[in-house]
Amino acid sequence: MKVLVASSHEYAKLIQDILGDSAEVIVTDTSPDSILEKGRDVDIIASNRVPSELIESSSRLKMIQTFSAGVENIDFSALQGRDDLIICNSHINATEVAEYAITLLFAVAKNIIPNDREIRKGDWKFAFGGPNPNIEIRNKTCLILGLGSIGSEIAKRLRGFDVRIYAATRSGNSNHADLAEKLVMIDDVRPLVEKADFVILSLPHTPESEGLVDEKFISWMRPNSILVNVSRGPIIKEEALFNALRNNKIRGAGIDVWWRYPKKWRGKGSPPTDMPFQDLDNLVASPHRAGYSENTEHEYFQFAGENILRYIRGETPFNVIDPMRGY
Repeated sequence: MKVLVASSHEYAKLIQDILGDSAEVIVTDTSPDSILEKGRDVDIIASNRVPSELIESSSRLKMIQTFSAGVENIDFSALQGRDDLIICNSHINATEVAEYAITLLFAVAKNIIPNDREIRKGDWKFAFGGPNPNIEIRNKTCLILGLGSIGSEIAKRLRGFDVRIYAATRSGNSNHADLAEKLVMIDDVRPLVEKADFVILSLPHTPESEGLVDEKFISWMRPNSILVNVSRGPIIKEEALFNALRNNKIRGAGIDVWWRYPKKWRGKGSPPTDMPFQDLDNLVASPHRAGYSENTEHEYFQFAGENILRYIRGETPFNVIDPMRGY
């Protein structure tokens, strides 16, 4: 059994140690050309992206294990006729992303960024009695779009702040339905949006969810509401959000995921959007790091190795993706 790991040698060694003698680990970088070159005769690929050509042409390939929850970099159309190939993702970062989503919510609600910026300059204008009083979290209503691994962890934590939880999923069902006072299909979400003080996006990026939060959706939101996105940028129409924030149609937004990324991860000189969000005081911006903490990076690769080992042993692996649903 051959397993290609598109990562650093450190984490590839971690996976090799987990697999032991059950598989040979082949290490490559994350570029499509490198994966394509070294992946033609492997049985399993551990990577967040796999070239479509390899999926279509390699009859030996039986499993793709991503390190992250998002699988939008896998071309599901290339899986047509590949009933022998499974794709698994990872929910290891669910708790950390939930904590981060709530941090973004609090940062917007409590004016943390403008407060910090002005006091550093010696300006006390945001002191007690100043403009933009803090938004109270307690006794508010939060609508969570996507009540899966991340959404459910957000709900658990917000309930501890005496927040009412509404939720919406594509099907109107969830294994975590007990966490929400109301749960509806996303197609029927308007009444919940109109009542929500906070809206948090934690749903997968699929053709159905792309552009979901558009001008119409935002027009349903309350003037003092806050939007948080820890899912994927294209779920929000960027111009619609920018205009709403600039014109104070909503209170603010906390955004960790964007519409444009640098060619090289953690690179410079690549604005995350075409809109001048940087000019807005009611936006808290974060560079796609919600799932990154002191332990999660190691845990991503540990889970990948353990899940691959389950498959090699003939056990059912965790988090098998449904290609028709895209998650």
